[in-house]
Amino acid sequence: MTDVPTSEADLIAYKAAQKKRNLYIGGALFVFVVLVFVISIARLSEGMKHYKAGHTMSNVPAATAGASAS
Repeated sequence: MTDVPTSEADLIAYKAAQKKRNLYIGGALFVFVVLVFVISIARLSEGMKHYKAGHTMSNVPAATAGASAS
């Protein structure tokens, strides 16, 4: 269990250390969120390139087009 600060100086030092720790955790969380966002955008843009390159009406199989006519 953690030690409870007993004096005013200990309390001030404890609060300063806690604030510093919270800032590091917040910064790490922010970096993680930005990293996930950048990776997601990169993967989506890569998928869109493949989709645009391979998605034309000439790629529709003849069997699918003929099935609706019968």
